[in-house]
Amino acid sequence: MELPYKYIIIPGCSDLNRGDQALVWETKRIAEDAGFKGTYYLTSEKNEPVEQSKKFGLNIIRPILEHPSRLFDNKNNVNYTPFLKFKWGIVALFDLVISLLFLNKITRGILKVFISKEKKNSLSAMENSSAFFVKGGGLIHSYGGITATYSIYFSVYHILLASSLKKPIYIMPNSFGPFEGPFVKKIVKYAFKKCEFISARETYSHDMVKRELGMEIENYPDLAFFLSNSSLDKKDIFEKYNLPLDKKIVALTMRPHRFPKSKTPKEDYFTFKSEIALFIKWLNKEGFMPILVEHTFAINNHENDGSCIEEVVELLEKDCEFRVFSNKEFTCHELKSVYSYCNYIIGTRFHSVIFSISNNVPGIAITYAGNKGQGIMNDIGIENLTISIDDVSNKALQDKFNFLLRNEITILEKIKNYNISAGKKRIELIKALKSKV
Repeated sequence: MELPYKYIIIPGCSDLNRGDQALVWETKRIAEDAGFKGTYYLTSEKNEPVEQSKKFGLNIIRPILEHPSRLFDNKNNVNYTPFLKFKWGIVALFDLVISLLFLNKITRGILKVFISKEKKNSLSAMENSSAFFVKGGGLIHSYGGITATYSIYFSVYHILLASSLKKPIYIMPNSFGPFEGPFVKKIVKYAFKKCEFISARETYSHDMVKRELGMEIENYPDLAFFLSNSSLDKKDIFEKYNLPLDKKIVALTMRPHRFPKSKTPKEDYFTFKSEIALFIKWLNKEGFMPILVEHTFAINNHENDGSCIEEVVELLEKDCEFRVFSNKEFTCHELKSVYSYCNYIIGTRFHSVIFSISNNVPGIAITYAGNKGQGIMNDIGIENLTISIDDVSNKALQDKFNFLLRNEITILEKIKNYNISAGKKRIELIKALKSKV
């Protein structure tokens, strides 16, 4: 028998990104602990794998506003081209007009006659829902440019739709900002004012919202700190992936990156991969076992860590010993266990860093978008262990890693203290949400 209350989790995501998966699953778990009992729906775009989330108890619906890339069968999109931007822009203009019509009760009723059955089901679930939850993560940031305004509108659209449906909206711990670009601050502030509850996941974002939007919000840890490990057996993992017991394991995550601020993005991406390869060689020579973890899978190459890993591996000599870990069947719980079996993490995917740190495994965060990496590492007290993806070099990584080794005891103490604090903050977050039930 279906429970009477329905809750919608936005924005859309799939099981391919285990960081996002963790945030969705923990959003549901925290909301339930706070008293929001009922049926949960997750928005996910067409053809995205969601079987694990279904087994977790989530019903899948399509978002009303989808990404303009959906109409083009071009998966090799590591680099934006002017023609790709033009095609997406044309679709975005059409989407903008239609999506605005959904924000009005009268025009929404007219559109119901013409939309697909999937969209009708989505809209029905939203109309009959009790509340919307914005999953944790890095929801809103913009660095300006021609696409900034629409990008921000796209990010907050389902908040605006929920508001037009007169539904309460709860934003779980997120990173916010920068807010650069035409009308960006106005759009974000307008959307935020529609929400019952807003929380940042680090002090940088909390302070930026206060300073630039003039709004007071809550501050709690990233939800992935609360994710439990699975019951995976360490011995089985080491045997299956041929990991040595007599060497310290260094997990590394990497991803394709467009280097949007650069005038030579292709060259900078190649440099990034080359410097990572040199650092892996150095780790190997220093007696460590590097393990390259495919943290995020994706349909499009821009989000597919495997494509970056393959290109880095091509730059490694045959005498360089390393391992590649890739398992699409693992859930976020199981992947978090894998990180717990490592000694250190060098993470471009920031949730690989959080999965590790929440298991008291120290490491270095390679930051690339928004405040999340620098902000959370700063809150822990280990801001010296961050490096921008624009500044990655073999030498810089060596210097950071040697600093970590020299100060490991102090760093671990800070990490353990933060994890203890995070546990207490989870209780506070549940209490804060309970007051809204």
